[in-house]
Amino acid sequence: MFNNKTVRKFTLAATGDILLHSRLYNTAKKKFGFDFNSKIKRIRHLFNSDYVTIVNQESIIGGKEIGLSSFPRFNSPVEIGYLLKDLGVDIVNIANNHTLDRGEEGLLKSIENLEKIGLQYVGAYKSPEDQERLRIIEKNGLKICFLSYTRMVGKGKVPEDKPYLLNRYHPMRLKPIKDLIKYIRNNRIADVIVVSLHFGREYHLQPTAEQKEVSRDLSDAGADVIIGHHPHVLQPPEYILNSRGKKSFAAYSLGNFFTGQLGLYRQIGAFLTIDIEQPDSNSTMLNIDNPKMTLTFVDSTEEKNYNMYLFKDIVNERKTIKTDMGEFNSQEVYDEILHRMRQWIPDLDIS
Repeated sequence: MFNNKTVRKFTLAATGDILLHSRLYNTAKKKFGFDFNSKIKRIRHLFNSDYVTIVNQESIIGGKEIGLSSFPRFNSPVEIGYLLKDLGVDIVNIANNHTLDRGEEGLLKSIENLEKIGLQYVGAYKSPEDQERLRIIEKNGLKICFLSYTRMVGKGKVPEDKPYLLNRYHPMRLKPIKDLIKYIRNNRIADVIVVSLHFGREYHLQPTAEQKEVSRDLSDAGADVIIGHHPHVLQPPEYILNSRGKKSFAAYSLGNFFTGQLGLYRQIGAFLTIDIEQPDSNSTMLNIDNPKMTLTFVDSTEEKNYNMYLFKDIVNERKTIKTDMGEFNSQEVYDEILHRMRQWIPDLDIS
């Protein structure tokens, strides 16, 4: 018999790191501010208002008021936040090793700007009360809770009397995070739990043992999707089957999305989508299916404009890719990425 139940399903979308170096944002400078629209016009269509979208905004957006800055202590133009809002981004992850690059002042100014823009944020906070408020987005009858933690702190220090400024974790002390996940799950506060983790080793094309072990621990506690950042290169995703018989999806690193970093694999990122469905509202079991990664590329050689492209267009249009380290065969690079990214999910949809 036909079942007319409401479909409790949505598509989660996520990107890699947005880390704006001065060599990038200076090319977007206009008379009265910054305009990044022309740089992302070729990939704008990836964003969809029907998705629930989270991005990793790795550089704070304190804006010109506190002085723009680049590596090693980043502070980006506030216009990048307005662009994300315009693209339909729902929430930004801000827990990383650059969160406190400009100290408490920079973080609080960045949060103030995010609030003015109307972007939810997770992972760093302005007060204990702000930290305690769970970030929950409702979509198609489902409640999605976003949590975020970083393994690294960076050059900025977290004041001892203000630990709420930045969510941190240690792989040997995961109990508080696991307890929170279990609390959310057991009390039906949310139907889906998405955890962003800033972890791993920079520029490693494979996840570390620690990344995999921490992800498995959080999966066992009840996390449904784990989205990783920090390596600045793509790492192969996988499904985790935990001791409770449930599957979680782990994207250990989505690489760089929009950045001024140089280096072949550092200029390639992925726009991830994955379908999440709860077929039975009386159960906590979820179907997490159809992961798809659309590869992106930030071009550093085209008049040094740092424009974004679909990587498949680069492959179709150019036999070679020029980088600061020389030229590479575009098809060979594409084939290597396909092979590596399908390491644990052989039928992973990559374009």
